[in-house]
Amino acid sequence: MIPYRKKILVPTDGSDITRAAISFALDIAKITRAVVTAMCVNDTSNNAITGNYTASNVVSPLYQECMTAVKNVVDQGEKMGVDVKPLVVNGIPTSEIVDASGKYDLIVMGTAARTGVSLLLLGSVAQKVIRFSSCPVLVISSVHPAGLKCHRIMIPTDGNDNTRTAVRYGLEMAGIFNAEVTALSVSSVKSSSLARGEDVEHFPPEVGHRAVDYVVNEGRKLGIAVKPAIITGSPANEIIRASSQQDLIVMGTNGRTGLDYLRLGSVAEKTVRHARCPVLVVRAAETMLYKN
Repeated sequence: MIPYRKKILVPTDGSDITRAAISFALDIAKITRAVVTAMCVNDTSNNAITGNYTASNVVSPLYQECMTAVKNVVDQGEKMGVDVKPLVVNGIPTSEIVDASGKYDLIVMGTAARTGVSLLLLGSVAQKVIRFSSCPVLVISSVHPAGLKCHRIMIPTDGNDNTRTAVRYGLEMAGIFNAEVTALSVSSVKSSSLARGEDVEHFPPEVGHRAVDYVVNEGRKLGIAVKPAIITGSPANEIIRASSQQDLIVMGTNGRTGLDYLRLGSVAEKTVRHARCPVLVVRAAETMLYKN
């Protein structure tokens, strides 16, 4: 059953980076009859002061750019018959989006897929939102074409609580879009070295079999056929490699922060950076995205 009147948050700054995310969010909202909020955060940090006006002033160029950005989403939604509410707030983008996340069922946002030293020093708004958001986050790279395409969904799983929550989300999405589902388990080998910077959990193939069997069984309950796939290697690398054959990845994360994150990162966030399709990241503590 397709749900009604759910809430989707789409952060936008009016740049090309957000174009694909906006298009995807509006397409999902049209199918599910969700209400979309187009949110632009008028950055009031020290780097966001221009001319004689502070960024929080309603007549400042930055504030006016925010107004234009959200109006563009409202206009697109009106053409599609999607209810879009504009929202401009003053503050720091990451903090404002995370603070607002508890009021929504889904965040759909774009990313420039930045890598290298600049990412290590600054991170990205999308990745910080993934770590702290109170609702699932669907991340779409600016390199992806606009428009909804969701015929094939991949659910990476290792059988733990982090992935089981994502399994439910992924199967629910598959039911909505009548999509094919692949349950992927990557069994890492003991010889894999953490010195290479890989964030892996070491478990044997039999654990992978149990993990994908769980997805197959859960799919059967919902009338959804699931194709199992078990391979050996680095989880992030194998998921990224397989992403070229998928329209959407739905995966869990432990929301790791602090020194452990700086050393190793997380499989989910590495996937977001490099995947060749959109990635929906679900934290283990969250409840179902689409509730009947």
